[in-house]
Amino acid sequence: MNLRDYRVGILTEKKDKVENEDSKMKEVEDRLLRLQAEFENFRKRNAKEQEMLAESSNAELLSKLLPVVDEMEIAVKHTKDDGVKMVYMNLMSTLGKQGLEEMDTLGKSFDPYYHDALKQDDGDEGKVLEIVQKGYLFKGKVLRHAKVIVGNGNGKVSKNEGD
Repeated sequence: MNLRDYRVGILTEKKDKVENEDSKMKEVEDRLLRLQAEFENFRKRNAKEQEMLAESSNAELLSKLLPVVDEMEIAVKHTKDDGVKMVYMNLMSTLGKQGLEEMDTLGKSFDPYYHDALKQDDGDEGKVLEIVQKGYLFKGKVLRHAKVIVGNGNGKVSKNEGD
């Protein structure tokens, strides 16, 4: 073996070692990138779960406050005290800022996703004639169905017919 072959052999060994180290480094870099992506996905998933938990807790609390809202509404209807009306308006404003909305149901078509029909009465078929208990949405989802009386199509009653 001459000197030249010896040097070529050493250089080939070093080149193989460098390529091997490069390959290992690329594997480590690839694993690191995967771990970073997994951690980012975990962080996003955890934040979403926290948001959903908070929203669920808020919905539960608002649901428990609805009887108080109903009682305040009755109090407003049966009193001339402006203080009670102001408290009711402030309460509804605060709850509205949290995502609570009153359903607009009177005169609308009956929808079982939003309404619970308590009975049918003479009036336009399938239309909500009367609201027995208001329904509410929380961030676009039904928090409490509206309890309503629905028209059965017999003796259609219209505001214009009596004129």
